[in-house]
Amino acid sequence: MFEEARSRFRILQIVLIMTGLALAGRVVQIQVFQHEEHSRIAKKIWNEDIVVQAERGNLYDREMRPLALSVAAWRLGVATSLLDDGPVEISQLLAEVLEVDAAGLEKKLRRARGKHVVISANQVLTRDQMMRLKSEKAITIEDLQARIYPYDGLAASLIGFHRMEQEKDFSTGLESSLKDYLAGSPGKAHLITTGHLGENLGQVVLSEASHGQSLVLSLDTDLQEICEKQLASAVNSTGAEAGSVLVMDPHTGDVLAAASWPLLEKREGRHGDLAVWDNRNFSKFYEPGSVFKIFTTASLLRHGAIDTSMVFNCSDSNFGSFTIRNDDGHAYGNMALMEAFAKSSNIFFARAVGNLKSEELYKDLVNFGFGQGTGFPYPACPDGLLKSPATWSGRSKPTIALGQEVAATPLQLGLAVCAVANGGTLYSPRLIREVRDARGRLVEEMPPRPLRRVMAEPLAELLRTAMGDVVDHGTGVGAKEDWITSGGKTGTAQKSRDGKGYTRGAYIASFSGIVPVENPRLVILTVLDEPKGIKHYASLSAVPLFKEIVRDIRSGTQYLTDVPGSRTAPLELAEAKRMVTVPDVLHLTMDNAGQRLAVADLAVAGTERGGLVIQQVPLPGTLLKPGSVVHLMTGPAEVATTESGLLCPDFSGLSNREIQSLAARMGLKVKIKGAGYAVSQIPEPGLALGGAAVKVRMGGLW
Repeated sequence: MFEEARSRFRILQIVLIMTGLALAGRVVQIQVFQHEEHSRIAKKIWNEDIVVQAERGNLYDREMRPLALSVAAWRLGVATSLLDDGPVEISQLLAEVLEVDAAGLEKKLRRARGKHVVISANQVLTRDQMMRLKSEKAITIEDLQARIYPYDGLAASLIGFHRMEQEKDFSTGLESSLKDYLAGSPGKAHLITTGHLGENLGQVVLSEASHGQSLVLSLDTDLQEICEKQLASAVNSTGAEAGSVLVMDPHTGDVLAAASWPLLEKREGRHGDLAVWDNRNFSKFYEPGSVFKIFTTASLLRHGAIDTSMVFNCSDSNFGSFTIRNDDGHAYGNMALMEAFAKSSNIFFARAVGNLKSEELYKDLVNFGFGQGTGFPYPACPDGLLKSPATWSGRSKPTIALGQEVAATPLQLGLAVCAVANGGTLYSPRLIREVRDARGRLVEEMPPRPLRRVMAEPLAELLRTAMGDVVDHGTGVGAKEDWITSGGKTGTAQKSRDGKGYTRGAYIASFSGIVPVENPRLVILTVLDEPKGIKHYASLSAVPLFKEIVRDIRSGTQYLTDVPGSRTAPLELAEAKRMVTVPDVLHLTMDNAGQRLAVADLAVAGTERGGLVIQQVPLPGTLLKPGSVVHLMTGPAEVATTESGLLCPDFSGLSNREIQSLAARMGLKVKIKGAGYAVSQIPEPGLALGGAAVKVRMGGLW
């Protein structure tokens, strides 16, 4: 009996020893011989590569007024599979934070049936709101960047929009074409997960995100507002289908304003007409009509084909195989250049270009930039249309001289008129004046870029005189004012559609103006597409629009104050449009910050009462219109001090940007490791700092 038990015990011992040896061998196999393979499998299971988003750069106008800003935001969702007690409590919590209907949210969550539901795609939250939502494991919070536009619909077709949807970038306008500056490049991090759904152990940053650069544009929001207001009025009064206004500085090529109809009043909601995102000044080309006679005249005089005293019979419309008539069939008789320019005689210019070689006219027009790219940073800018002489028909040269069989964008025409206004230099259009880094420091200045001389100063002066005559006693007399001298050229061009010839009753009315004539400060191009009835004449539509814009510029800006010139009446200094400066409310309580902003006639967004303000957008010192909104983000309470100095603040739960903002305000040095939100720090909150940098470790949302 004893021997039998002993034998069984030995068998058990052998089994246990063999099992142990097998396990040990397996451990050796895994840890030594198969270490790399199993390490790779483990990393794949417990580590997830995630993108660390870069902060998008901001857009400012020439006075540093914000046009497009990035603020911290989050995408909120609910993992309905993690709802233990149903969606009632979660719906009530989200409804309180988001100020939406709780019953509607509850229905949405019930319909999800275990799936993940996005509740808000782009939500700005205060820190206290964030912490309330984090307390619920079923609520998912994804770090994003929200894009806000302080001037709402103003210049919307130029600025465009930017948003992220399901990791896809949707953008238009400058937000799209300037993305190489604005977007930056994302970083990369490892998210260390656990076996519990919705929990993780933080992040390990593999590569830091490179934040986008901010741009100071040439745009002037005051001029833009004036142009949009007057363009809307002109479209309504003339019944035009569309229109545009372009304002440029002739001495730099700066685009100061670019209004385009249809306009966008509010960015909120859906907009059925996608044309509100298309700026016609840069994207549409058209036959300019008689405006083009400016450049025809420049070519005629440059090559000595005519002089100012040469006379043509401007009643004879017979050109052999074709006929060219003056507008409304006017029979002007014999006319010289200056009078023909003021009256816009088609017959004069059609006969005058007979003395000019086709190649001479073509090369001069190319020199002015027609048929060429402008390099302007707006999506899909066309080159216009200017065919080579080899393709011209027998009537092409006189037709081109009158602004037909040639097409240009308002920008191309504006640049060419700028060359006349400044004495003969063609500039590249300038939109970006400065490039700044994520902290607002100047990175690069973009000076004006002259391209080439297109005419001598005496010729440019003669053309300005001719343009002055147009307003003084010609087709542009409707722009005449007693306080300033303006010059310009009208154009009433019949439209062609679908390559099927010109359409009866369809015209584009335009006026290319300079102001003042003696020393031009502004070039203003007004265009109305298909104004109705008698308003199709530029003299009755585009010219009055120019006049109203000049009047508003006088009363609402500083551009035309103290205008020199013997023929200019004294002008009182216009009072600058009232703007308010954003005060510095960082490190104040929300109550105090709100009071300080209210005194400055500014509104507040982000009204959570807890903690101190650690972030404000726009930054202190920014000029805004009265009533504009300042977005505030709150952080931890006031930092305590002792006799030995500052005590370490509590950074827990703050993002990188919030930590940097608070630390900069307090004059602290911080060293941040990782991405996400602060999960630990050295020294701990409340301990004396002693001048050392605070080390903060970041982790994922919890």
